[in-house]
Amino acid sequence: MPLPTPAPFCGDLPSIPERLPGEPAPKQPAALWPAAVIGFSLSLALLVALSPLWLPYALLCVVYGRPPSVPRAWQFKRYAHLVLTASAPHPGVSLPRRVHLAGALVRKLATSPLWGLAWLADEVLYGKALDALTVRMPLFEISAGRSGSTQLARYLEDDSALVAPSLLQSMFPYLWLWKLAPVTLGRILLSDVVRRKLEGMLDPAFLQRHEVDPFRTDTFDGALFTAHLDELSIQLGPDVAADDLAMGHIAPHNRPLWERDFPAMIERIGRKCLLHKGADRRLFIKGHFLAAAPSLAARFPDARFLTVIRSPSKRLQSAINYLRVNPADPVLGPPAWSWLVEAIVQTELRYNAAELAWYTAPGPTHRCVVRFDDYVRDLPGTLDAVYASCMEGPPPPHLPREHPPRERTRYLVDRSLEQLTVDGAAFDAAQPAYVAWCRGG
Repeated sequence: MPLPTPAPFCGDLPSIPERLPGEPAPKQPAALWPAAVIGFSLSLALLVALSPLWLPYALLCVVYGRPPSVPRAWQFKRYAHLVLTASAPHPGVSLPRRVHLAGALVRKLATSPLWGLAWLADEVLYGKALDALTVRMPLFEISAGRSGSTQLARYLEDDSALVAPSLLQSMFPYLWLWKLAPVTLGRILLSDVVRRKLEGMLDPAFLQRHEVDPFRTDTFDGALFTAHLDELSIQLGPDVAADDLAMGHIAPHNRPLWERDFPAMIERIGRKCLLHKGADRRLFIKGHFLAAAPSLAARFPDARFLTVIRSPSKRLQSAINYLRVNPADPVLGPPAWSWLVEAIVQTELRYNAAELAWYTAPGPTHRCVVRFDDYVRDLPGTLDAVYASCMEGPPPPHLPREHPPRERTRYLVDRSLEQLTVDGAAFDAAQPAYVAWCRGG
């Protein structure tokens, strides 16, 4: 099925200026060629330096199976072809950009056995204990981006009956490291110090839109995209990004990733959380990984699925601005506004249709829907409804009964849909069933 075209909703995309008056200048080195050549050379050196790891990694894969957190050969082949041949609308993929992306691809290949061995060390040390655990009635909060789902996840995370991987645990899913870190680096780098250091590394415009806490749960999709190659897609043009950053549909080439590797990652990381924090608790994972929902339902028949739904045009505007200020490639800088608009319009249309279909489908799968407006207006009622549907009792008394006050500040980067050449009214009108569903119809 072809991707929806953004044409009916967008104006002249190349005319979108890369910077408006009052916006901070994107960070980007002045000399791309030297940075690209040096980066590619260092990546080749790293590939040579880490090449001895391939033999022990291959042997352990024979015994314990291939880690789902390591890119597959077909992914490297596909991205190598894209780096060499991908064409894209203005501003295009220049030769120095291709050299830099080739270096990133070589670097990912070079470190694959390193990260693979880190994953397999858990199988050697804890494999039998992990296999003996049961992931009972996991709760998957799968919502569209910019729907308010992270804040709800933080509330639910405070329930001691649930166990959720933190941001750090999702990005470094190694049980041996979780056990080792507190008695080594954790004695020197206290959690508040780590938080401040991380915040200092991030763009203030990004922190305005997403509260980052490395020791709390966050969007799990980052674990997938960072481990695999999808994070490179946005620098190869909107069509590549619309396939590989999509959350609601599966492109044919990505089927093994969404239907096999990603569910396997969730299950194994979930078992590690249970072994680390208490086997009697229930796994809770939050993200936007709707494309994997059918596979997760098949793997965990007693799973609960939860979503927060919100007006599509409001989410669209927030998503485009958020991804523009999201941590970007330090050499290439953020993707072009026009690319973001074209890619996100396509993926949001697909996601909304898939979300409506999944959460309203008949069948035994347990689904719960929270409307954003109800969530904002009535937090106690929302939590009561979530617990009645997804949990085995009422909300614990220590969960908040009202949202903490938010300091309203002017976003450093906050373009309107009009400034992005997007007709929000037409975008909403193209999906009347979804809009009615968000409003309670």
